[in-house]
Amino acid sequence: MKKIILCILLTVPALAQAGILSFLGDVSSISSAMNSGQQSYSQSDLKEINSYLWWYVERNKKLDGYEFLAEALEKSNDAGYLDTAAQAYYIHGQKEKALEIYETRVLPTARATCRGCEKFYKKMVGLSSNQKVPYSKIYKKQQKELEALQKQKELEAVKNAEVKSEEFPINLAIWGILATLLLNLTVNTIALFKSKQLTS
Repeated sequence: MKKIILCILLTVPALAQAGILSFLGDVSSISSAMNSGQQSYSQSDLKEINSYLWWYVERNKKLDGYEFLAEALEKSNDAGYLDTAAQAYYIHGQKEKALEIYETRVLPTARATCRGCEKFYKKMVGLSSNQKVPYSKIYKKQQKELEALQKQKELEAVKNAEVKSEEFPINLAIWGILATLLLNLTVNTIALFKSKQLTS
């Protein structure tokens, strides 16, 4: 009986490693999906959130917990909503976050969709009302950041490939040990049954 239990204990991890027990699901991906908390908002919800937060922004007043509202507006692609979120961040001392939203999400389409958005950006960066927003400079900066991010992803992919190639011999050794143990267990189990048959 002990040998059968030992056999089961040795084969279950091997089956799990081989992916045979994958029908049980990937617990880590399920829990991460549950914890991600991605929430979607309807257009009417976003409009209400924008109006509420804009009331504080317009009066240059701080609002406790504004981050929840600003993050909800960031899920929209509406330049007006993004403008409100960026201004809320700015009022609460997060100028870098406000600039990031403006330069990556508001300004690329603001000239066509949000007439007043340029005015606040000029205020943030210290441009006078008659100075033009340096769109080409912002575009080039954004492209450089995207290129740097792409290079970083490529380096991480190479690093991950190297790690996997280093893991292969280790995995092979583990499989070899498991196969040897399983073979040994099988031989001993057969020998045990033969010896019981001879004694009976």
